[in-house]
Amino acid sequence: MRVGIDARKIADFGIGTYIRGLLGGLVALGTNDEYVAFAPQGAPIPDGVEHIAIDVPHYSMRELLVVGSAANRARLDVFHAPHYVVPFTRVPLVVTIHDLIHLHQPMRNPLGRVYARTMMRRAVKRARRVLTVTEAVKSQLERELGARDVMVTPNGVDRIDGLRARRSSYFAYVGNDKVHKNVDALVEAIALVPDARLVLVGAPFDRFRGRERIDVRGFVRDEELSALYRDAIALVMASHEEGFGLPALEAMAHGTAVITSNDAALVEVTADAALHVDARDVRSLADAMLRVARDADLRERLGAIGVERARRFTWKRCAELTRTAYEAASK
Repeated sequence: MRVGIDARKIADFGIGTYIRGLLGGLVALGTNDEYVAFAPQGAPIPDGVEHIAIDVPHYSMRELLVVGSAANRARLDVFHAPHYVVPFTRVPLVVTIHDLIHLHQPMRNPLGRVYARTMMRRAVKRARRVLTVTEAVKSQLERELGARDVMVTPNGVDRIDGLRARRSSYFAYVGNDKVHKNVDALVEAIALVPDARLVLVGAPFDRFRGRERIDVRGFVRDEELSALYRDAIALVMASHEEGFGLPALEAMAHGTAVITSNDAALVEVTADAALHVDARDVRSLADAMLRVARDADLRERLGAIGVERARRFTWKRCAELTRTAYEAASK
């Protein structure tokens, strides 16, 4: 097969991690397939993947035309859109829809929800195969958008590093600062946890700079992020909704305890490797943090379970399942 993948978001967080992991996993399978990444010049495309340079604004009518035209010229058997915007193309389509957060949570742009619903419905209708990352989102796609034969291809983690670490006196949050991430509740909760700091990673978080016991790191290199995971008391994800929760998986792979909301996707991914709380209840969130901070045995147990659970999530498995979808779509 000759498969094209829209890799324009390869340098991003979230979907970018998915694209990088998937491409690496597909190449590692060692099949005779050809993979073509459509991405801007200079994008970090892995060896073994053909690169067609293309740079066009996201979420625009122009991208539907430009990306679709490039796909038509590339002699593809399948084109994979790694998020819900699929181009105008004659090539058989596979689409990954990671979550329905844009349909459920507040958005700064009042037209955003209309756009997201329109594009998701179009993607579900046009794609020969619809992929997602958890059973929780699969159920939503079937129930809310009428998607059929949705295939779950869970995300992976790059490496397992369950070495014992020197736990510091901080909790870690990794992610963006969108409303559904519920970072405000986490900042409120840390005020109820004596002698502990909260380290915020993954966005500027300017509104929290200067707050007592709040350490704003913003964007960090992979090596620093890995060290932050290892040394944290726990990673905390108090999201109202997630499609998967990659930071939770990454923390588990580092042997770090995890606390999440009781969102269905987060519970599915972390299972008994995490404490799950009602993230709308700041007191409950703080109580869970206190419990983990004060109970070394609990931290070690959650960390050990997390490492073993993280071993189930590999980019190789994601690639194998995705390639099966490509084969089905190409026929």
